Amino acid sequence: MANGYPRRPDIDFEIPKAVHEDLVTLAERARRNPEDVQARNLLQVASNALVALKKGHPGTHALEYMPSYPDLSDCRTMYVGADPNRKPSHRIVFRDVPPEAPGQRTRREVVALGERDRGRAYHVAGQRLGRPTGVRLADLAAAPEPIAERPFSPTYSSRLPEASGHDDRQPVD
Repeated sequence: MANGYPRRPDIDFEIPKAVHEDLVTLAERARRNPEDVQARNLLQVASNALVALKKGHPGTHALEYMPSYPDLSDCRTMYVGADPNRKPSHRIVFRDVPPEAPGQRTRREVVALGERDRGRAYHVAGQRLGRPTGVRLADLAAAPEPIAERPFSPTYSSRLPEASGHDDRQPVD
């Protein structure tokens, strides 16, 4: 158990193409720099962590809502790093998706494998799940259409009526 979260040996395991590409990026970095022991170790540790997650490892801890990141409160994380004596440089973000029907198994979906620096792995995970920064899951579920897929457009306020012929629209802060 990790933080009260049990090991789950009875799960289906899924690594989407985007996460496979994350792993390929680590492998290419190690291949390009054969003398870089850190790059090789990071690739090995990340691969071992994915195998552990596949076997039901509960990860390091559950994630909580933080307004400066996409809401990943339904996800967990596992830290990975090349040097066991230093703070891990990367994290794996994953979630356990409950079965859709009786008799089906829980599906463990790895969402991102990325750098910890400036929460990059969290932002990538949020983007892959279609979750904008600072919006809670409950608010996303209540939205009439996917918020993250809308193109960004600033909200405008007009101080003068449009009939005046003036267009002094200013972005709302």
